[in-house]
Amino acid sequence: MFKKIAQLQYFCGLDLGTHTMKASIVRAKDEENLDLLGIFETRATGFKEASINDIAELAECIGRTVHGVMQKTGIKIHAVQLGIGGSFLTTHRSSAVIPLIDSGTKVISKFDLRKVDHQAQLLGVNLDEDIIHDFPQWYKVDDINTSINPAGLIGRKIESSLLLLTANSLRVRNLTKAVHQAGFEVNSVAFSGFAASDVAIEKADKEQGCALVDIGASITSVIFFKNGIVGDVQFIPWGGSYVTQSIAERLSLTVDLAEEIKKTHAVASRTNPKEVSGEILVKRDKDYIPIRRESVCEAVNWEIENFLTHLETLVKGSHLYHQLNKGIVMVGGASLLPGAIERIEERINTPVRMGTSNVGLNNSAVYAASIGLGRMHYLKKKEESIGIKTPLNFKDKVFNSVKELCQEYF
Repeated sequence: MFKKIAQLQYFCGLDLGTHTMKASIVRAKDEENLDLLGIFETRATGFKEASINDIAELAECIGRTVHGVMQKTGIKIHAVQLGIGGSFLTTHRSSAVIPLIDSGTKVISKFDLRKVDHQAQLLGVNLDEDIIHDFPQWYKVDDINTSINPAGLIGRKIESSLLLLTANSLRVRNLTKAVHQAGFEVNSVAFSGFAASDVAIEKADKEQGCALVDIGASITSVIFFKNGIVGDVQFIPWGGSYVTQSIAERLSLTVDLAEEIKKTHAVASRTNPKEVSGEILVKRDKDYIPIRRESVCEAVNWEIENFLTHLETLVKGSHLYHQLNKGIVMVGGASLLPGAIERIEERINTPVRMGTSNVGLNNSAVYAASIGLGRMHYLKKKEESIGIKTPLNFKDKVFNSVKELCQEYF
């Protein structure tokens, strides 16, 4: 049934950055086979230092971005999967313990897992926060058996450990309101970096251990995977805009001109600025002015070194550092700087590669988040479709519910 629906529907991911906004439309045949139909990117407006300062302007920018990808593909969509970055998010670790039964032992059911997870969620967030993602870390039965999925085990009590990603409730409501004002519904809100990992990293690599480094404009997100789950999420207050700002300030240029120079002439390779010769002609006002390549190299290298110091401290300080058997995967605009991957690999002493796309997606790592959000939109709709009650699965659900109740009380 859902296959017929998927053939008729398209799914949109909206990566809501504070500097750039990206939207993609994908068509899903199944979870592993997505067709990327189009991408549209524009400069974000309505934000000031990661806060909304003009919701009308933000709504207009969202409308311009989504209509841009619709015009590009000729496909009309009504809802988006909204992605937000690290500047909106906070990480918490929380745990909770609940008794399974007053006396004796019982078989642990999915109901028990939901119950202990809910308790950990309540203990782990503030009243003004919404949970964007909850990543189970482990469950412990009777302080002895540690398991990722203890359903079916027998015990007296169970403990749950969760990694929570939260966002301020009012900020989420305002972002959602801006999308609504633009004329679209919000399927759900997700972490853009986590969405990017779905299309940039293979499942086998997540099992064996790896880290995704997503370099945004002002925040870099680092997500650690092990045993197929998210084991840690950290944020570095550094992004591609820092390189742009460094070029602008050191060379007395406008930000727009500095951004153009960064895209066309900046390199992250380890180079002695004194060994770089020649000049770049850039247009300022009505004239062309020469800029020494050595000066550009100095401005870029200073910021790259700053970033490497932060990244090395974070990655090597993680409890999962020695389990990164598949190394580091890079996505985001600044990851495309020539020499960036080699510098990171040398500094952290682990293999580094650019994020690859799933089958059917011929995309750049720059757009991994918006494409992953489109995939999330598909999976959410698929889950809702499968959840539609039919006489057969309704009977199964009733049976499972009765079974869980019996396990709960007997």
